[in-house]
Amino acid sequence: MGSTGTQSATGAYGADAYGVRRNVSDGTGMLLLGACAGWSLITAASRGGRPEGMLLAVLALAAGYAAGRVSGALLPVAAPCAGAAAGLALTVALPGLSPGPWYAG
Repeated sequence: MGSTGTQSATGAYGADAYGVRRNVSDGTGMLLLGACAGWSLITAASRGGRPEGMLLAVLALAAGYAAGRVSGALLPVAAPCAGAAAGLALTVALPGLSPGPWYAG
């Protein structure tokens, strides 16, 4: 059996293209963060100032971006786990909410 010459189901805009776009946007974000940090150092050196406040702001921005990426990747797993944990906590804390019959002692 030979090849039919058709393209895969993912096509040109499949997972590979998505990964390339994501890498480009990540690289662009890293370049912008580096430019912001460099700009604060250059302006502080030219004016004799102290760049700690601006560098801390850039660090906080990078940490927020990283936390957003991590939580965005974990959200499809974390949401059902949180629901299951809430159900378990309600079952343990309030046994009267369970749908089973009550038995006389």
